[in-house]
Amino acid sequence: MADSDSLEERAVDRPTTEHSRAMSRRQTLAVLAAGLTTAGVATTATADSHEADVWSDGGTWYAEAHGSEVYSGSDYITAIQAAVDGLTDGRQSKETVIVWDSGTADLGGDTGVELPSYTVLDIRETMTVPGSGGVPIYADSVESIEIPTYSLEGSPDMGVQIQRASDVYFGDVTMDIDSGLGIRIDNAYETGNAVTTEDVTIDSATISGSGSHAVETYGVHDIDIGTVETEDTGGCGLLLNDTSSANVDLVDAIRADEGGGYAGFRCANDAGPNIHVDEVRASNCGRGVFTVSGSHGITIDHVDIDSCGSNLIQDSRDVEINGGSITDCGGEGVRIDSRSDDGHHHTRDVTIQYVDIHGNDYGVLETGPDTEENAILDNDFCDNGTDIETYASSTTVSGNTYCNSGGGGDGPISDGTYRITNVNSGNLLEVESAETEEGANVQQWSDTGCSCQHWHVSEEGDGIYTLENANSGHLLDVDALGTDEGDTLIQWSDTGGDNQRFVIEDVGGGEYRLENVNSGLVVDVYGGRTDDGDDVIQWSWSGDDNQRWTFEEV
Repeated sequence: MADSDSLEERAVDRPTTEHSRAMSRRQTLAVLAAGLTTAGVATTATADSHEADVWSDGGTWYAEAHGSEVYSGSDYITAIQAAVDGLTDGRQSKETVIVWDSGTADLGGDTGVELPSYTVLDIRETMTVPGSGGVPIYADSVESIEIPTYSLEGSPDMGVQIQRASDVYFGDVTMDIDSGLGIRIDNAYETGNAVTTEDVTIDSATISGSGSHAVETYGVHDIDIGTVETEDTGGCGLLLNDTSSANVDLVDAIRADEGGGYAGFRCANDAGPNIHVDEVRASNCGRGVFTVSGSHGITIDHVDIDSCGSNLIQDSRDVEINGGSITDCGGEGVRIDSRSDDGHHHTRDVTIQYVDIHGNDYGVLETGPDTEENAILDNDFCDNGTDIETYASSTTVSGNTYCNSGGGGDGPISDGTYRITNVNSGNLLEVESAETEEGANVQQWSDTGCSCQHWHVSEEGDGIYTLENANSGHLLDVDALGTDEGDTLIQWSDTGGDNQRFVIEDVGGGEYRLENVNSGLVVDVYGGRTDDGDDVIQWSWSGDDNQRWTFEEV
């Protein structure tokens, strides 16, 4: 429906008066709806059921409502508002305005069309806001409004703002803008009289170039979002503030606040609970995913995050990322953190699982203070500066793989379960007293057949191994990330730290040395001693037999 002339010429001869022009327009739409033949022209087009029209002809804007002309003049926004105002007063069911032609909304920084309750505004062609800014579509304290289609270009302050509303529907929204915020839905908290906006649906929003966020909510409950696709935004792709019971199919953000701190998908200001996102895709964004400031109850099923800054879960609880990939991010694949102030609850109950985390400075980095009770499970780590570093002893690290682990790579020892014997003493590497607790001492002892003297040896690639005690399930570990000669060896659950990784090197004669990746020192029986119970420590390589070990497969 590009212009009114083409519509009218398909049905009837052009009118000669303003009144007959309006009537002809209504007749034309009726003909299109009925699929009738008029003036010798057959038409099978079907127009949507609606009560009001806005169109342009020869530089003049016209508006009709319920068959009567309600505006004729030069202003696009005034024409739309007149059509909206011409709908039935006090209505309790929705009535529809269709805007058929493209127009310029010269707002001078002010609000444009204000929508009352039970209104459908269907903008079929592109609206352009020039450099004067403003908010072309606005609604406050309303119910049952719809914007089925909306295409916007130019420089708005906000593309649309809805406040203190219920039963709000957006269909297909596209914005190619160079300033401002795209879609804002909120509770008008800034007025001091906040009322939660409820029951919101956005089928799709495709937004590029916004100076701030593409889609933002604040004080919203019960929102369903199909897809949010954004490019080159100054803020987030999708930002949920103080929003609960949200379901999102897809967030796909490219260069959302590139180089900054905002994210493709962000939750903030006590967002949650019951936020569920099927998938987040983020490329070259400030962050891919960011939850902060009391956010809670958030589940993301799948992520595809590439070349973003650090992905941050901060002052958040009950957050899950349940699959996907995080690659080549400049900081952390995921950082789990709590701020030092008490403005929001500290972070706990965060789960990162089934994610390929590759090529980041850190894979997963957990930091304090007070951060606790998190889980890093069944992820695949590869080519990160450090795979996992935890802060809390209560955090669970389990089932993760590291590059080629479990595959028997190119290292000198094949994956398997071994007795590891000190060449000097002939005693075995064991966990003292068959302890199963983290922090238990590692020592040498004569062969007793105890599983505490058996070690599952797994290569992660490039000759780097983990040694897991068969009895406890904990890894051989240099205590407290120590890098000094004489630091003791203990057992600890898998943190992903380099103090739990060892390079096994063949030193000839079926003998090997174990060099700790973190310290560069080798596993050593203290003082070259030969008695049961002598401590196992790390020391600079001397080549002596107390630093040489043999591996016998169990």
